Amino acid sequence: MIQIGIPELLVLTLVILFSVKPENIQHYLKNFLKFFVKTQDTLSTTKEELKKELKIEELKQDIFNEEKLKEFARNEDEQR
Repeated sequence: MIQIGIPELLVLTLVILFSVKPENIQHYLKNFLKFFVKTQDTLSTTKEELKKELKIEELKQDIFNEEKLKEFARNEDEQR
């Protein structure tokens, strides 16, 4: 993911303020927010679809169960 900190946001804001006419700032902000929300929604949807397709939670549970079975088998061998 892209990590943008406070200093980067301040520089970006200053560049926009000095390069855009004051009457157009509202228009650009609306478009930017629409783009940001749309992108965020798309990424969220894609993430959920990938989770469903790959069945990540089931795989995690299977791995956990296998580890517990191995641990149980080791403990059983140690007791003998």
